[in-house]
This record gives sequence, C-alpha cells and structure tokens, in this order.
Amino acid sequence: MNDKEYRDDDVVVIGGSDWKPGPENKNGSKDSRRWKMAAIFLAAALVMLGGFFLGKHLYYNHQFNRSRPDSEIISQLSEPMKGKAGISLEQQETMGVRMKIYALTGLKAHFCDSVPDYTDSSVFFITRSSDYRIKDGKKQIIGDYIEDGKIISESLWRAGFMAIKEGNAQIGISRSRKIGKYITENQGSMFRQLALVAAGTTCEKQYILKGKVTRCAYARDLEGNLYFIETVNPETLYGFADALIEYGFVDAIYITGGSQPDRFYRQPDGTLYGQYIDDKPHELIVWTR
Repeated sequence: MNDKEYRDDDVVVIGGSDWKPGPENKNGSKDSRRWKMAAIFLAAALVMLGGFFLGKHLYYNHQFNRSRPDSEIISQLSEPMKGKAGISLEQQETMGVRMKIYALTGLKAHFCDSVPDYTDSSVFFITRSSDYRIKDGKKQIIGDYIEDGKIISESLWRAGFMAIKEGNAQIGISRSRKIGKYITENQGSMFRQLALVAAGTTCEKQYILKGKVTRCAYARDLEGNLYFIETVNPETLYGFADALIEYGFVDAIYITGGSQPDRFYRQPDGTLYGQYIDDKPHELIVWTR
C-alpha cells in the first residue's frame, strides 16, 4: 500500500505532523455572545414596552361601555333633531331622586360665550357646556374644545362629549379622537365633560366631584332623544347616575353649575318660562329653532 492508499479502518491525521491549530479568539467569542444576549434582551424589552403601551391605550379608549360606535354617532350628526321646536318639562322621582326633565325637540345647538337675549323668540334653552380653570390669570378650558372647526383645547380624560355639526347635536361616551377629527374637518363644534352613564352603566372612574350638590346632565334615551336633567335636591354623582339609569337613559354627560330655581326654557308653543342666571364666565350651549 502506498502513501495515497488507505483502508476504511485507518486513522488519518490531516495536516501532517507539522500542522498546528490556529489560536482561538476567546475574547472575540465572548464579546459576540454578549452582543447577541444584549440584542435579545433589548428586543424583548421593546416588545414588552410596546405591549404595555398598547394595552394601556386599549384600556384607556375602551374603559367605558359604548351604546353605539363612533361611526354611528358621526352618521347621526347629519340628522336634524326630530319634532316641533321647543322644550317640554316634567318632574319625576326615581330611587329617591327628584328630577326636572327637559325634553328637547326640533332644536339646533350653538356655542356662545355670553348669555344671549333669551326674550328673542328664536332662543329656546341655555345651559353651560365645558368647565374651565384659571391659570396664571388666564381662563383655560378643560377637555377637548373645538369651535367652528378650530381646536381651542385638547384633553381626552373626560370621556363624555357633545358634538355639533350644522346645529345637529349628539352626546356620547368615547375617548377616541375619531369624532374630534371629523368635527374639525367639517367646521363643527365639540366639548368634553365627565361621563355619568355609558350604555346604561355607571362611569365611577369619572366621579371626581364629591359631596352633595344639585346636579345637571345631558342624557340620551334608547330612541336617541335628547334631554337636560337637573335635580331638585342636592345629590351625589353616584345617586344621580343611578337614578338616570333607572329612569331609562343610556348615556349621560355631566354639566356643572347645579340647578336653577326657575330655569329659562321656551315651550313648543313659544311660551317663555323663567330666566337664565349664571354669575361665572362659562362657555354656553344655546338652543334655537
């Protein structure tokens, strides 16, 4: 057998007697492993962080039940309020809470920063809208506030809102920016307030006002009719919300200022009752025919 012939059971050393293995780069190997581990940990951290913010976003946007999707509210903003223009008042007591319930029909809503001449026969109802704070001597509106397509203030925490397009008004409970975007693009108006009732359930996370005072709210029933409600006696937000749900309202947003002993309103036949009194410079909603 010559040097180039081998049997199957021969052991062959490749490289010859003078072959020596190259030096191992131990430090390079360790550095490479460190970089790989760091990349894996970084990727995992980014995934966890992304998941946290996505979960927080979903929880924040869907913390309260919805009686209808935003797309339905947007569609209904093109529909005028039904019925003959006017306000009808009735008093009811539910769960020990006495309420004055003003039913709105055939009216259009407008923003106003001062009390209008309500002896004008076209004016049927006036209420407050958004809240404000004084900071550095300046008035700052709390929550989203859009007037005629212009964004005045932005904040989504208050989940209740009223949106207005061409005088057609809808209330709802949502923290989505979809409706605000639509209102801005269509030169509409919108304000945010505390959510009281969402899809027939309480919104306790929004009940930041404690104690008992007279309470007010805009509310919507299952048929889509709009109402303004004020309590006759001082009530907690919890008691007021429970009474609204028991009465049959599916959505309700809070309005500050409390009840008025002789609130102004105009009946469908044009008869004027009461007067509007407000000693603070709140933004207002004025209802006209």
